[in-house]
Amino acid sequence: MGDRFTTQAQATQDTARINGVKKRLMTVASILVDSVAYTPNQVIAIYQKDLDGMAEVAAAKLALADARARAAPAAAARKEFDRGFKLTLEGQYGNSPGTLGDFGIVVATPKAPRVAVKALALTKAEATRTLRHTMGKRQKEALSAKAEATSTAASAPVTVTPVTTGTAATSGVPTAKG
Repeated sequence: MGDRFTTQAQATQDTARINGVKKRLMTVASILVDSVAYTPNQVIAIYQKDLDGMAEVAAAKLALADARARAAPAAAARKEFDRGFKLTLEGQYGNSPGTLGDFGIVVATPKAPRVAVKALALTKAEATRTLRHTMGKRQKEALSAKAEATSTAASAPVTVTPVTTGTAATSGVPTAKG
């Protein structure tokens, strides 16, 4: 039942038990608890030891709170300095994991992209190339090979037939005369 008490409530109960033993049981030779005989002074000592322990814990908590309050400005100053120092070291040594590791700095390694991310990037790249009509090296070579084939076919010898001045050839092209 003592486990549900706060420290203050437990201290109050311990003090009450000590006062009760002093008031009512000091004349008794022994007090039987769980088949073990205790003198009134032993009972008082059990409760007093618990009170002393709680007081020691409370003092330690206060000392800890004081120590934390004194350490907080130093920790803040160290944190601010460390931020700048880390940037200085990274600027001086680059991303050299061995050298930076000597200072306790772990160089972050980039994570490998997942398959879904790679597939999405490939789809986006293909869509962009289609939209912008961009081509790769081999696509350009294939296109230039097709252009050369059509230009060689077009460069076949053309025979020109001279038009005589006596006969008017109608080509469907209007002449300057009318």
